[in-house]
Amino acid sequence: MPPGGRTRQTAAVDNLIGILSAVVSVLGAIVAGVMTSWSSRKATAFQAKLERERHEETKAEQAAKVLSRYREPLLLAANSLQSRLYNAVRDEYLPVYLHCGDEEQEEYARVFTVYTLAEYLCWVEIIRRELRFLDLGAERENRDFTKRLLAVTNTLSDQKIYGSPHYRLFRGQQQALGELMMQPGADGHHDCLTYPEFTHRLAEDPRFHRWFARLLREVDDIADQSIAGNARIIDTQRALIDLIDFLDPDKTRLGADHREKYEEATPSPAPPASSSPAVTTVSARPAAG
Repeated sequence: MPPGGRTRQTAAVDNLIGILSAVVSVLGAIVAGVMTSWSSRKATAFQAKLERERHEETKAEQAAKVLSRYREPLLLAANSLQSRLYNAVRDEYLPVYLHCGDEEQEEYARVFTVYTLAEYLCWVEIIRRELRFLDLGAERENRDFTKRLLAVTNTLSDQKIYGSPHYRLFRGQQQALGELMMQPGADGHHDCLTYPEFTHRLAEDPRFHRWFARLLREVDDIADQSIAGNARIIDTQRALIDLIDFLDPDKTRLGADHREKYEEATPSPAPPASSSPAVTTVSARPAAG
Protein backbone atom coordinates (compact mmCIF):
# COMPACT_ATOMS: atom_id res chain seq x y z
CA MET A 1 0.00 0.00 0.00
CA PRO A 2 1.31 3.43 -0.90
CA PRO A 3 2.58 5.47 1.99
CA GLY A 4 -0.21 7.99 1.52
CA GLY A 5 -2.86 5.28 1.84
CA ARG A 6 -1.42 4.00 5.11
CA THR A 7 -1.37 7.51 6.46
CA ARG A 8 -5.03 8.03 5.59
CA GLN A 9 -5.95 4.67 7.13
CA THR A 10 -4.06 5.47 10.31
CA ALA A 11 -5.79 8.83 10.52
CA ALA A 12 -9.20 7.17 10.07
CA VAL A 13 -8.46 4.70 12.84
CA ASP A 14 -7.28 7.51 15.09
CA ASN A 15 -10.48 9.45 14.35
CA LEU A 16 -12.63 6.38 15.11
CA ILE A 17 -10.78 5.81 18.35
CA GLY A 18 -11.28 9.46 19.25
CA ILE A 19 -14.99 9.27 18.47
CA LEU A 20 -15.38 6.08 20.46
CA SER A 21 -13.50 7.61 23.37
CA ALA A 22 -15.74 10.66 23.24
CA VAL A 23 -18.85 8.48 23.14
CA VAL A 24 -17.61 6.41 26.09
CA SER A 25 -16.82 9.58 27.98
CA VAL A 26 -20.28 10.99 27.29
CA LEU A 27 -21.96 7.73 28.25
CA GLY A 28 -19.85 7.58 31.38
CA ALA A 29 -20.84 11.11 32.27
CA ILE A 30 -24.51 10.32 31.65
CA VAL A 31 -24.37 7.17 33.74
CA ALA A 32 -22.50 9.00 36.49
CA GLY A 33 -25.05 11.79 36.37
CA VAL A 34 -27.95 9.34 36.55
CA MET A 35 -26.35 7.46 39.44
CA THR A 36 -25.60 10.70 41.26
CA SER A 37 -29.16 11.92 40.75
CA TRP A 38 -30.60 8.58 41.90
CA SER A 39 -28.35 8.51 44.94
CA SER A 40 -29.28 12.09 45.73
CA ARG A 41 -33.01 11.37 45.44
CA LYS A 42 -32.63 8.25 47.59
CA ALA A 43 -30.68 10.17 50.21
CA THR A 44 -33.28 12.95 50.18
CA ALA A 45 -36.12 10.44 50.56
CA PHE A 46 -34.30 8.71 53.40
CA GLN A 47 -33.68 12.03 55.11
CA ALA A 48 -37.32 12.97 54.70
CA LYS A 49 -38.34 9.64 56.23
CA LEU A 50 -36.07 10.27 59.19
CA GLU A 51 -37.54 13.73 59.61
CA ARG A 52 -41.07 12.33 59.53
CA GLU A 53 -40.16 9.70 62.10
CA ARG A 54 -38.56 12.33 64.32
CA HIS A 55 -41.63 14.52 63.88
CA GLU A 56 -43.98 11.67 64.78
CA GLU A 57 -41.84 10.83 67.78
CA THR A 58 -41.98 14.44 68.87
CA LYS A 59 -45.78 14.49 68.58
CA ALA A 60 -46.02 11.25 70.52
CA GLU A 61 -43.77 12.65 73.20
CA GLN A 62 -45.82 15.84 73.36
CA ALA A 63 -49.05 13.86 73.66
CA ALA A 64 -47.55 11.70 76.39
CA LYS A 65 -46.45 14.83 78.25
CA VAL A 66 -49.93 16.34 78.07
CA LEU A 67 -51.57 13.12 79.27
CA SER A 68 -49.06 12.84 82.09
CA ARG A 69 -49.63 16.43 83.19
CA TYR A 70 -53.41 16.09 83.36
CA ARG A 71 -53.81 12.43 84.28
CA GLU A 72 -54.13 13.17 88.00
CA PRO A 73 -56.69 16.02 87.88
CA LEU A 74 -58.75 14.20 85.25
CA LEU A 75 -58.70 11.01 87.33
CA LEU A 76 -59.86 12.83 90.46
CA ALA A 77 -62.55 14.76 88.58
CA ALA A 78 -63.84 11.60 86.90
CA ASN A 79 -63.97 9.85 90.24
CA SER A 80 -65.76 12.75 91.92
CA LEU A 81 -68.40 12.81 89.17
CA GLN A 82 -68.96 9.04 89.02
CA SER A 83 -69.26 8.86 92.80
CA ARG A 84 -71.82 11.67 92.83
CA LEU A 85 -73.87 10.04 90.06
CA TYR A 86 -73.66 6.63 91.73
CA ASN A 87 -75.01 7.89 95.02
CA ALA A 88 -77.59 10.13 93.36
CA VAL A 89 -79.15 7.19 91.53
CA ARG A 90 -79.03 4.96 94.61
CA ASP A 91 -81.52 7.28 96.34
CA GLU A 92 -79.22 7.58 99.31
CA TYR A 93 -78.15 11.19 98.95
CA LEU A 94 -80.24 13.54 96.81
CA PRO A 95 -83.67 12.51 98.16
CA VAL A 96 -82.35 12.97 101.68
CA TYR A 97 -80.58 16.31 101.36
CA LEU A 98 -82.11 18.03 98.34
CA HIS A 99 -85.27 18.97 100.26
CA CYS A 100 -84.22 18.41 103.85
CA GLY A 101 -85.25 21.85 105.13
CA ASP A 102 -81.65 22.94 105.74
CA GLU A 103 -80.94 25.64 103.15
CA GLU A 104 -77.19 25.19 103.27
CA GLN A 105 -77.39 21.40 102.85
CA GLU A 106 -79.94 21.73 100.05
CA GLU A 107 -77.77 24.20 98.16
CA TYR A 108 -74.71 22.00 98.55
CA ALA A 109 -76.58 18.90 97.33
CA ARG A 110 -77.71 20.75 94.22
CA VAL A 111 -74.71 22.92 93.39
CA PHE A 112 -71.96 20.41 94.10
CA THR A 113 -73.71 17.84 91.92
CA VAL A 114 -73.49 20.28 89.01
CA TYR A 115 -69.95 21.27 89.95
CA THR A 116 -68.66 17.69 89.69
CA LEU A 117 -69.91 17.54 86.09
CA ALA A 118 -68.56 20.98 85.24
CA GLU A 119 -65.16 20.19 86.76
CA TYR A 120 -64.88 16.99 84.71
CA LEU A 121 -65.86 18.81 81.50
CA CYS A 122 -63.27 21.48 82.26
CA TRP A 123 -60.36 19.05 82.42
CA VAL A 124 -61.57 17.31 79.28
CA GLU A 125 -61.69 20.65 77.46
CA ILE A 126 -58.22 21.61 78.69
CA ILE A 127 -56.80 18.32 77.40
CA ARG A 128 -58.71 18.64 74.12
CA ARG A 129 -57.22 22.07 73.48
CA GLU A 130 -53.67 21.00 74.20
CA LEU A 131 -53.96 17.88 72.05
CA ARG A 132 -55.89 19.26 69.10
CA PHE A 133 -52.81 19.74 66.90
CA LEU A 134 -51.37 16.35 67.75
CA ASP A 135 -52.21 13.14 65.93
CA LEU A 136 -53.21 10.62 68.60
CA GLY A 137 -54.04 7.82 66.17
CA ALA A 138 -50.61 6.21 66.03
CA GLU A 139 -50.29 5.00 69.61
CA ARG A 140 -52.55 2.30 71.07
CA GLU A 141 -52.59 4.00 74.46
CA ASN A 142 -53.70 7.27 72.89
CA ARG A 143 -56.43 5.51 70.93
CA ASP A 144 -57.71 3.84 74.10
CA PHE A 145 -57.69 7.16 75.93
CA THR A 146 -59.62 8.90 73.16
CA LYS A 147 -62.11 6.03 72.98
CA ARG A 148 -62.90 6.24 76.69
CA LEU A 149 -63.24 10.01 76.68
CA LEU A 150 -65.62 9.76 73.72
CA ALA A 151 -67.71 7.13 75.51
CA VAL A 152 -68.53 9.64 78.25
CA THR A 153 -69.03 12.47 75.75
CA ASN A 154 -71.36 10.42 73.57
CA THR A 155 -73.40 9.16 76.52
CA LEU A 156 -74.03 12.69 77.72
CA SER A 157 -74.93 13.94 74.24
CA ASP A 158 -77.02 11.02 72.94
CA GLN A 159 -80.59 11.93 71.95
CA LYS A 160 -81.79 8.58 70.61
CA ILE A 161 -81.10 5.94 73.25
CA TYR A 162 -82.24 7.77 76.35
CA GLY A 163 -85.85 8.82 76.71
CA SER A 164 -85.37 11.44 79.40
CA PRO A 165 -83.56 14.61 78.33
CA HIS A 166 -82.30 15.62 81.77
CA TYR A 167 -78.54 16.04 81.92
CA ARG A 168 -78.26 15.75 78.16
CA LEU A 169 -75.46 17.96 76.89
CA PHE A 170 -74.51 18.14 73.23
CA ARG A 171 -70.81 18.30 72.41
CA GLY A 172 -70.78 22.04 71.88
CA GLN A 173 -72.47 22.54 75.24
CA GLN A 174 -69.96 20.27 76.95
CA GLN A 175 -67.09 22.24 75.46
CA ALA A 176 -68.71 25.57 76.40
CA LEU A 177 -69.23 24.54 80.03
CA GLY A 178 -65.67 23.27 80.20
CA GLU A 179 -64.39 26.55 78.79
CA LEU A 180 -66.37 28.58 81.33
CA MET A 181 -64.71 26.59 84.13
CA MET A 182 -61.18 27.26 82.89
CA GLN A 183 -58.85 29.76 84.50
CA PRO A 184 -55.14 30.59 84.05
CA GLY A 185 -52.80 28.22 85.83
CA ALA A 186 -49.07 27.88 86.40
CA ASP A 187 -46.50 27.94 83.59
CA GLY A 188 -48.98 29.16 81.00
CA HIS A 189 -51.27 26.15 81.38
CA HIS A 190 -54.93 26.15 82.36
CA ASP A 191 -56.53 25.21 85.65
CA CYS A 192 -60.10 24.61 86.82
CA LEU A 193 -62.28 26.76 89.06
CA THR A 194 -62.49 25.47 92.62
CA TYR A 195 -65.85 24.82 94.21
CA PRO A 196 -65.85 28.12 96.17
CA GLU A 197 -64.94 30.03 93.01
CA PHE A 198 -67.70 28.21 91.13
CA THR A 199 -70.37 29.10 93.71
CA HIS A 200 -69.19 32.72 93.73
CA ARG A 201 -69.45 32.96 89.94
CA LEU A 202 -72.93 31.44 90.03
CA ALA A 203 -74.06 34.08 92.53
CA GLU A 204 -72.34 37.09 90.99
CA ASP A 205 -72.23 36.49 87.22
CA PRO A 206 -75.66 36.18 85.52
CA ARG A 207 -74.09 35.12 82.23
CA PHE A 208 -72.14 32.35 83.97
CA HIS A 209 -75.23 31.24 85.92
CA ARG A 210 -77.35 31.08 82.77
CA TRP A 211 -75.17 28.31 81.34
CA PHE A 212 -75.72 26.12 84.41
CA ALA A 213 -79.32 27.02 85.26
CA ARG A 214 -80.87 24.02 83.49
CA LEU A 215 -78.50 21.55 85.11
CA LEU A 216 -79.22 23.03 88.53
CA ARG A 217 -82.95 22.50 87.95
CA GLU A 218 -82.45 19.00 86.61
CA VAL A 219 -80.82 17.78 89.79
CA ASP A 220 -84.44 17.36 90.93
CA ASP A 221 -85.07 15.12 87.91
CA ILE A 222 -82.24 12.81 88.94
CA ALA A 223 -83.75 12.51 92.40
CA ASP A 224 -87.29 11.96 91.09
CA GLN A 225 -86.65 9.67 88.11
CA SER A 226 -86.85 5.89 88.14
CA ILE A 227 -83.85 3.71 87.32
CA ALA A 228 -85.00 3.56 83.70
CA GLY A 229 -85.42 7.32 83.61
CA ASN A 230 -81.87 7.76 84.88
CA ALA A 231 -80.34 5.44 82.27
CA ARG A 232 -78.14 8.23 80.90
CA ILE A 233 -76.83 8.98 84.40
CA ILE A 234 -76.10 5.29 85.03
CA ASP A 235 -74.35 4.76 81.70
CA THR A 236 -72.29 7.91 82.23
CA GLN A 237 -71.17 6.59 85.60
CA ARG A 238 -70.17 3.28 84.03
CA ALA A 239 -68.25 5.00 81.22
CA LEU A 240 -66.42 7.08 83.82
CA ILE A 241 -65.35 3.90 85.61
CA ASP A 242 -63.87 2.63 82.33
CA LEU A 243 -61.94 5.91 82.01
CA ILE A 244 -60.74 5.62 85.61
CA ASP A 245 -59.55 2.07 84.96
CA PHE A 246 -57.49 3.41 82.05
CA LEU A 247 -56.03 6.33 84.01
CA ASP A 248 -55.22 4.23 87.08
CA PRO A 249 -54.91 0.61 85.88
CA ASP A 250 -52.87 -0.53 88.89
CA LYS A 251 -55.32 1.04 91.36
CA THR A 252 -52.49 2.98 93.01
CA ARG A 253 -54.41 6.25 93.26
CA LEU A 254 -57.93 4.90 93.72
CA GLY A 255 -58.62 1.52 95.22
CA ALA A 256 -61.05 -1.03 93.82
CA ASP A 257 -63.75 0.13 96.25
CA HIS A 258 -63.80 3.51 94.51
CA ARG A 259 -64.51 2.22 91.00
CA GLU A 260 -67.65 0.16 91.22
CA LYS A 261 -70.06 0.33 88.30
CA TYR A 262 -73.66 0.91 89.25
CA GLU A 263 -75.79 -2.20 89.03
CA GLU A 264 -79.52 -2.12 89.54
CA ALA A 265 -80.53 -3.45 92.94
CA THR A 266 -81.72 -7.05 92.93
CA PRO A 267 -83.82 -8.83 95.56
CA SER A 268 -82.01 -11.09 97.97
CA PRO A 269 -82.76 -14.84 97.72
CA ALA A 270 -86.16 -15.70 99.19
CA PRO A 271 -85.82 -16.60 102.88
CA PRO A 272 -87.55 -19.52 104.59
CA ALA A 273 -91.22 -18.99 105.38
CA SER A 274 -90.48 -18.34 109.04
CA SER A 275 -87.95 -15.63 108.32
CA SER A 276 -88.58 -11.95 107.79
CA PRO A 277 -89.40 -10.72 104.26
CA ALA A 278 -86.63 -10.39 101.73
CA VAL A 279 -84.91 -7.02 101.48
CA THR A 280 -83.43 -5.28 98.50
CA THR A 281 -79.65 -5.05 98.55
CA VAL A 282 -76.99 -3.14 96.71
CA SER A 283 -73.24 -3.26 96.93
CA ALA A 284 -71.78 -1.30 99.80
CA ARG A 285 -70.67 2.19 98.83
CA PRO A 286 -69.69 5.23 100.91
CA ALA A 287 -72.21 8.05 100.85
CA ALA A 288 -71.29 11.09 98.80
CA GLY A 289 -70.18 14.14 100.72
